[in-house]
Amino acid sequence: MRTQTLFINFEKLARTKGAIDISRVAMVCNDLAIANSSMRNYTIITSGSLDHIRRGGLLYFVRMSCGHLNEGMDALEQIRKSSELIGMIGRCSSKAQTAFHDLGKCLRGGTENKRFQKYVGWIRNRIAFHYVADDVLWAIENRAKRQFRTSSVTAGPDIHSTRFEFGDVLLDTIVCRRFWNISAGADVQREANRIGDWCFQKSLRYLEFGGEFVPRFLCEHDVIV
Repeated sequence: MRTQTLFINFEKLARTKGAIDISRVAMVCNDLAIANSSMRNYTIITSGSLDHIRRGGLLYFVRMSCGHLNEGMDALEQIRKSSELIGMIGRCSSKAQTAFHDLGKCLRGGTENKRFQKYVGWIRNRIAFHYVADDVLWAIENRAKRQFRTSSVTAGPDIHSTRFEFGDVLLDTIVCRRFWNISAGADVQREANRIGDWCFQKSLRYLEFGGEFVPRFLCEHDVIV
């Protein structure tokens, strides 16, 4: 399918009610698309010499996706408060409407809000863009108590091939054991994949909604030149 480029008149956009939150949704969609596309690149690494960065790359883009998704929910909250914008959602396809409804469950008062905060919110607030000392200490002590207490550091010829794998292990421990509360007796990989897929599906719902709603808003308000 070929792409189509449309041109936006910022003067008209500036005079349009709701433009701020629509633009915020557009920004979030851009970032989620890049994060998820980049994450896929690390699932197809075939070079044995770069295999040691695969886990860290996946972890990084999972954290970025959660961060962008968490920040994007406020724009949806504002859209939900606008009778005009809610009316426009009713003119979208059933797929976009279902996506918005699904994401609405994650907003304040929604049936999935607590799960969203546990799976996504904590990552954004504590580890996506931060390295909270208390969490790092907890992870170090947690790993120190295990039967297998070793990790590694790989020194490469440049910054792109050098990796502190023990840092990835600590991040993984913080997310899986402290935030997501995966028990020691559980299959951690299986549980992490299950939770990660839940988060990924929410990102897809955001892209499905924004990908249709933003262009519709721009067209209906005659912002496209």
